[in-house]
Amino acid sequence: MGRPYRLAPAVALAAFLAVALGGCAQAPPQAADALTIAQQREPMSLNPALENGTSAMEWGLLLFNYLVKFDDKGRLVGDLATAVPTLQNGGISKDGRTITYHLHRGVRFADGAPLTARDCAWSIAAIQNPDNNVQSRFGYDRVVRMETPDDATLVLHLKQPFSPLLTVVLAPQGFPILPRHLLERQHDFNKIAFNALPVGGGPYVVDRWNRGDRVEMHANPYYFRGTPKIAHLTVRFIPDPQSGINLLRTHEIGGYFDEQDYANYPILRSITGYKVTSSPINGVGAIIFNTADPVTSDPAVRHALAMAIDIPRLIATTYRGAISTQAAGRGLFIWAYDPKAYPDIPFDPAAARALLDRAGWRLGPDGVRSRDGKPLELLLIIQAGTPGDAVIGNSVVQAERAIGARVTLKAFNITQFVAPVSEGGPVYGGKFQMALYPFINGDDPDTTDQFACANVPPHGYNKSRICDPQIDALLVAAQSTFDPTARAAAYRKLQALLYGELPIALLYQRRQINAFTTRLRGQSTSLSGAFWNAGGWWLSK
Repeated sequence: MGRPYRLAPAVALAAFLAVALGGCAQAPPQAADALTIAQQREPMSLNPALENGTSAMEWGLLLFNYLVKFDDKGRLVGDLATAVPTLQNGGISKDGRTITYHLHRGVRFADGAPLTARDCAWSIAAIQNPDNNVQSRFGYDRVVRMETPDDATLVLHLKQPFSPLLTVVLAPQGFPILPRHLLERQHDFNKIAFNALPVGGGPYVVDRWNRGDRVEMHANPYYFRGTPKIAHLTVRFIPDPQSGINLLRTHEIGGYFDEQDYANYPILRSITGYKVTSSPINGVGAIIFNTADPVTSDPAVRHALAMAIDIPRLIATTYRGAISTQAAGRGLFIWAYDPKAYPDIPFDPAAARALLDRAGWRLGPDGVRSRDGKPLELLLIIQAGTPGDAVIGNSVVQAERAIGARVTLKAFNITQFVAPVSEGGPVYGGKFQMALYPFINGDDPDTTDQFACANVPPHGYNKSRICDPQIDALLVAAQSTFDPTARAAAYRKLQALLYGELPIALLYQRRQINAFTTRLRGQSTSLSGAFWNAGGWWLSK
């Protein structure tokens, strides 16, 4: 694994003082060159290739490099690449099958080893390697050959044109650039020391991961954009949002990242000394139906269950007006969203009952429907420690009861809830009929990872397990051209088909809520997240 990892003396001293002063009534002073951020979710791994969603993006941006990323103006910009490949600059060939990246020269990993195009090519091959238990190979499976004419040039040859590639392969929607010199001799990277103490080329380097508590990092002196001015960065894991809010009130932390309960937004804004932002992102809050389950395999049942819920009233009450349910589909299809093809779900219990009647689900004397002697019973799973989800979950139970469905609610802690199949996660393992699950779709209107047959877990993020040849064909058509007009037409047909099938019921477009001390300068949030430019942050005195 290369050189041994040691805790930096300054970090060790800081950790000792934190323990020694833990019992004091006063909050510990914040060092001028240190920042502590709290968040609810602890990752399963610090190797983003073994993570998913927001967590993979967060640690990828803090510890590693990508070829490209989004800035805070919504533009796709170069990270390790000097520019985004386009047809106009010659980075994309006329037939759309060859993509060329030109990289910054002289880049190093945090251990001083050179970071070159060969690391990029090896990283793609590592994701393609079936021995590595990555969450998805979406996009990476379209690359048939990589060339590295020199240290600063990466050429990708594709099976066919694939328009989402730029935002997926070695980009925040996918996975970052890994160190070939540390990992190439490993049979796989599923269970190795690197996953807890990784070495990347990003702005920060891990000193220590105290599981269940925090990750402590120091500024990477080899970071190609210059050593970050915040010398020590700590991410604490606080599953209970009230505890996180209390830490903000006592100023024991300088930030609170990705608050999961939108109802806390007005509370966060009332705390002095912090700037609180609520940014719309490419993601949704949704009820996911397990289309592979006998009970929820029927689209009529799924539509009935969805129409039983007064979504606008439920979300407004739960989150105190912090978010809107209108045009929820924009969180999936961004610029290609068509409200006529994919409208918001109406609240219509009478129509829901009629659908169930026609599907053969008859109402019994106990108020529960049954068909062929089997009651209409469903398991709804939610995240624990998120009061808003509990409110929604209980409200859904009541709403479904009104149309004759008996729903049982079960909560899992957030780390377990989103765990992969190999770790026994209930969502990716398909152990549900309904799941309240907010998720990030990605930085492109393409929804292949959510709805394609090939992406059913454990091979990807298709949590509903929908598998329809028509859906697959439209996804392929939209991917096969770089013409936005042609892509929008394909996505319009896809949205109409998905609305008819309804593998998921959208509740709202997601927002990312962050709170950072007003001393923090340079921070902004982009489609790539709050940490997209963490290497350029600094703290005022």
